[in-house]
Amino acid sequence: MTRTTRGRLVRPAAALGLGAVAAYAVLAVAPTTATTAHAATSDHLTARAAGAGGPATRAALNPVADAWADSMNPTRNQGAGSYLKVDGVPVVVAYLRFDVRGADADSTGVLRFHVETGSSTGVEVRDVGDEPWGETTLTYHNAPPVGPVVGSSGPVEAGTWVSVDVSELVTGNGPVTFALTTGNDTGVRITSREGTEKPELIVPAPPSPSPYLVTKIGSSTYQAVSETTGHTYTGRLKTVVESAVTELDGRGGGTIRFGAGTFDLGTDYFKIVEVADVEFVGAGMDLTVIRNSSSASADTEPFNTKGAVRMTIRDLTVSAGGPTRSTSDALDFDDGVDVLVERVRVNAARGRGIVFDGKNQGWSSTGNTVRDCVVTGVASDGIELLAASRTTVTGCRISHVGGHGIQVNRSSSGADQPNKTSDRNVLTGNRIDQAGQDGVSVDGGEANQIMNNHITNSSDDTSGRDGIRITTPSGIPCQDNIVAGNIATDDQSARTQRYGLHIVASGCRATVVGPGNDFAGNLSGAIRDVGTGTLYQ
Repeated sequence: MTRTTRGRLVRPAAALGLGAVAAYAVLAVAPTTATTAHAATSDHLTARAAGAGGPATRAALNPVADAWADSMNPTRNQGAGSYLKVDGVPVVVAYLRFDVRGADADSTGVLRFHVETGSSTGVEVRDVGDEPWGETTLTYHNAPPVGPVVGSSGPVEAGTWVSVDVSELVTGNGPVTFALTTGNDTGVRITSREGTEKPELIVPAPPSPSPYLVTKIGSSTYQAVSETTGHTYTGRLKTVVESAVTELDGRGGGTIRFGAGTFDLGTDYFKIVEVADVEFVGAGMDLTVIRNSSSASADTEPFNTKGAVRMTIRDLTVSAGGPTRSTSDALDFDDGVDVLVERVRVNAARGRGIVFDGKNQGWSSTGNTVRDCVVTGVASDGIELLAASRTTVTGCRISHVGGHGIQVNRSSSGADQPNKTSDRNVLTGNRIDQAGQDGVSVDGGEANQIMNNHITNSSDDTSGRDGIRITTPSGIPCQDNIVAGNIATDDQSARTQRYGLHIVASGCRATVVGPGNDFAGNLSGAIRDVGTGTLYQ
C-alpha cells in the first residue's frame, strides 16, 4: 500500500474543520476467531468469521489505553467509563492507543469499533503524533494535537461495528494513537476498552470478503455471507445488505449477490450513500425480486442512493408498492456517475421507475447507462434524466406508465442549480407503449439524440401529449437535438397520441429531424414544428 506523509498537527477544535478526505469505512470486518460474535441491539445483527483462511499471523489487538476529551469540561478526565464519546458541537474527541510493536513495517491494519448510537455523517479517524498522554490524566487542556483524516465511517446505525482502513499509520515502530472525531452536532457513543465490545486493531487487514451472497433464512430474517471468508451478517434485509455494502466499499468495491426468490424489505429501503464500485446482482429478471411497500410521506425507494460511482444493478426485478408519491421512485440515483442498470425490471413504483438526478448543488449525474430494462405499471415517468447528461438509455421496454415513457428534463427554476439542463444524452432502440403523457419528452437541453425508438399510443392518461415532444421555457437552452429513425404512431381504435413529433417552443433551435422517421397514424398529424431553424434531412 502506498503510504502518505502525515500532515501538520493541529489542536482538536481546529482539526474538525478539515473534513473527511478519504472514505475507507466498512461495517463489521470479520473477527479473527470463529467464536467471536457481535450483536446489534436494534435488529439482532450478528457478525461471525469462519475461523479458517486468514493468515496465522493476523492479530486483533485491543487498546492499551482509551479516553475522551470534552471542550465543555476541559479539566475533567474521561478515561474509566464503558464508552467513549465524540461530538462536533461542543467539540469532543476520543483517543485510542494500541501497541503494535513487532508488526511488519509494511503491514496493513483495520481499526474496528462498536457504535452505540447512530450518526447521519459518522465518525472520522485521525492521525495523532507522538506526544504522550495517559488514560487517567487526559483532559481537553492537555490532549495531544490531532492531524488529518485517514478514514471515515460514513453514516452509521446504532449497535453496529465500524471498520476503517488505517494501514498508512501501522508501521510496527511502537504504540500508535488514533483520534476519533465528527463534524456532526449530534454526539456518538462508542464502546470503550472497559466495555463488552472492545475496539480492535486488526493487523494485517483481513482479505476482501467479496462477493456476499444474500439469502432468506426466516420469515423476516436474512443473511449476507462472504463467499471468500465466511463472514456473515444476520438480521433485517436492510441491515445485512447495507452492512455488506459499506464493508465492500471500504475495501475497494465488490459484489452483493441475490439468489432466486423474493427479498422483502417491508416498509424499509436501502439507503446507500457515497459508495463506489459496488454491484448488486440477481439471478435474473424473472427470478429475483427486491420488494418494498410503504405509505410514508417520504421517499421510500428500494434503491435510494446518493453519490454512487460506478455502481451496477442487474438481473433482478424491483417492486416499490404504495400510494402515489411523485418523488418516491424504484431506483433513485442522486449525484450518480458511471452507474449501470442492466436487465432490471421495475413493475411498481410510487413515482418514477428509474431516475438519475443531478439538480442539487454540487451534484453531477453523468455517464450513466440503462440498457435492456423493462419498466411497467409505475405511477409517473418510466425513466427520467433530471439535470443528467451523457447518459444512454437503450433497448428498454416501457409500457403503461402514468407519466412520460422517458423524460429528459431540466431542473426547476427553484432548484439549487436552477434550470440545469440535461445534455448529450442518447435514447436509442427503446420500445414505449401507452405512456400516460409523452412517449419521449425533452424539456430543454442540447445535443440529445432520440434515435431508432418505437413509440405507440402515448397520452392515454393526459390528453394532448405526443409521441416525441421537445420544448423549453423562454431563455432556457434547447438546441441541436437530433430525432432520427423513430416510429411514433397510434394504432388504437380511439387514438390518443396527438403528433408523432411536436417541437413546441421557438426557443428550441436547430433541431435535426433526420431520415428514417415514421410519424404516420397519429391523432392530429405527423409533425407540428414551432421551433426555430429546424433542419430536415
